[in-house]
Amino acid sequence: MTSVLPPEGVTSELASLVRTAWADNLGHDEFHDDENFFLVGGHSMCALRIVRTLKQELGISLTARQFFAHPTVAELALFLTDIVPARGDDARRAEAGA
Repeated sequence: MTSVLPPEGVTSELASLVRTAWADNLGHDEFHDDENFFLVGGHSMCALRIVRTLKQELGISLTARQFFAHPTVAELALFLTDIVPARGDDARRAEAGA
């Protein structure tokens, strides 16, 4: 069985961004990438701040429902790989004059 996973660097970069947003809004970084947001001190208002931060940082449309459906750093980073435009795509479009 083959796995369709994003390139490791993309997931790592997004996981780092998600981890930083969590730490900034939770006020601590004492969590692992596979721990549930709500079990490490998160709450709905904090989640909304993280959603806003990620939307601004990544230029994407992320909803609170999507955040709640992916309550770990690892799950959210993997989910974001599907909705964040590849940085290489932007560069290619700019070079092509699009």
